[in-house]
Order: sequence, then C-alpha cells, then structure tokens
Amino acid sequence: KALLHKQQSQPLLELPMGYKEKELTAEMMQKREERARKRRLQAAKKAEENKNQTIERLTKTSKAKIKSMKERKSKQAQLPMVRYSSNAQGAAVSYPAGIPVPTPATPRAPPPAPVSCGVSGCSNLKKYSCSKTGTPLCSLECYRKNLMLVQEVA
Repeated sequence: KALLHKQQSQPLLELPMGYKEKELTAEMMQKREERARKRRLQAAKKAEENKNQTIERLTKTSKAKIKSMKERKSKQAQLPMVRYSSNAQGAAVSYPAGIPVPTPATPRAPPPAPVSCGVSGCSNLKKYSCSKTGTPLCSLECYRKNLMLVQEVA
C-alpha cells in the first residue's frame, strides 16, 4: 500500500540476489584447479579412445572386405569357365580343358510354301479356311463362290 500511495516512512529491505561469495583460500583454489585439470585430461583421453575405436573399426571393415574379395576371386579361378572375347581382330570363345565344345545347331527346316486360294480362277494367297469344306480361301467373294460350287455338286 505504501508503494501505491508513494508514501515511504521506512526504507525497504532488499533481499540478497545470487550466491554468497565464498572466501577462497589458496588450498581451495589449488584443489579446484586440480579437479579442472583432471576433467580436461579425462575428456582428452576419452576423445582419443573414441578416435582410435573409429579408426580401428574402419580399418577392420576394409580388411574384411579385401579378404572376402580375395576369397571370391580364388573360388572363381578354381571353377572352369567359358570365356568370350571380342576385339578388333574378331570374336573368340575358349572352353576349359575337359569340357567338350558344343556342336553347332542344326539348320531349321524352311517355312512351308504359302498356300493359294482353292477357288478356281483365283491366285490370291489363303487367308481363311472354309468351315464346311476346309478349302483355303482368300475373301468373302471366294467363300460365296465355294459354297455355290458345293451346292451345285450336291
């Protein structure tokens, strides 16, 4: 209320802010410096160990990869392989000893000759077959002619 009405009869008390400052003796200062030095040494040691672990981990994986690649190559070298090489002089296929060379494929039979239309007087190629007689036909016109011929014969 006194602040609201700006009436101060007594001076206000002020509470202390922060920590009390301790009186540091030479011995306490020395201990504090020793602890700080130990912390720094421990942090440096930990960083060095971490770096060494990382280096070791990286070198071990690369050694393992190299070892596995060498093993794969040695296994491949033991297996018999057919080799194909193509260069400016030509292409060559080489087979390992003990494996017979395959014989060339037999030539295919030529495709059958194209069949012409079965209606007399038509020389077009066959496209259809008559469902009733099985005669080869080329168009609807020839189909009708074929049916007329069949009906005349019957």
